[in-house]
Amino acid sequence: MPLLLSFAIEIAAEAGAVLMEHFEGDLEIATKSSPVDLVTTADKAAEALIVARIRARYPEHGILAEEGGNHAEGRMRWIVDPLDGTTNFAHAIPHFCVSIALWDEEGGRVGVVHDPVRGETFFARRGGGAFLESPRGPHRRLALRTGDDLGEALVATGFSYRRATDGAAGLREFTGLVPQLRGIRRAGSAALDLAYVAAGRLDGYWERHLSPWDTAAGAVLVQEAGGIVRRIDGGAWLPSEPSVVAANPRLLPRLVDALAAAGDPGR
Repeated sequence: MPLLLSFAIEIAAEAGAVLMEHFEGDLEIATKSSPVDLVTTADKAAEALIVARIRARYPEHGILAEEGGNHAEGRMRWIVDPLDGTTNFAHAIPHFCVSIALWDEEGGRVGVVHDPVRGETFFARRGGGAFLESPRGPHRRLALRTGDDLGEALVATGFSYRRATDGAAGLREFTGLVPQLRGIRRAGSAALDLAYVAAGRLDGYWERHLSPWDTAAGAVLVQEAGGIVRRIDGGAWLPSEPSVVAANPRLLPRLVDALAAAGDPGR
């Protein structure tokens, strides 16, 4: 396994172990951008571990991390969410993960999403495919579901921390798509939603008002599993873009069109 990928898998597992030490225990919980945007002692402890390990191994690399463990940009940049699904974690709901990506000037180079509750690690590297390592068997290559019928699609979404003041479009999209889809899931972790698309557990995913650490690793997984990642309007996507839609190449344009129709109050 390439060194950068094995390193990312290793530190994601170490950070996951830190999260499990705190899970269902006494937590200090604070808010950030809004009363529903939480941060806990576990987020900070896991991020401190990840940042320290990256700085020790690759001091020339840049780091963008959710809780502020950021360092000068380099040609290669780690994008880190030490705990994606903080609200779930704070409420003792066992659905959260560690998300670690490495991006360079050509795009996503490495993506790792580690679920410490289920013991699952989704990982990918550019040009090398996407895989799942699970306690239920040897690691397997990931591939998206191939259908293009919205009526047979199970799709995930999420609601922004800004929903109290800027949630109208997302709510219109949700309401408009419910009758068109087999089902919608809102599980509370963007990184795991994208990993599940890559693994064929979900057919697609969309969400607004995201940050780079929410999507950078999951996007690498989707792309290496044969999928497409775009902005909600169908335009080119980068981690800096605040909206995302992901699906297989046949379903994605149908999902983009359905979102456009549902989100436009004039239609």
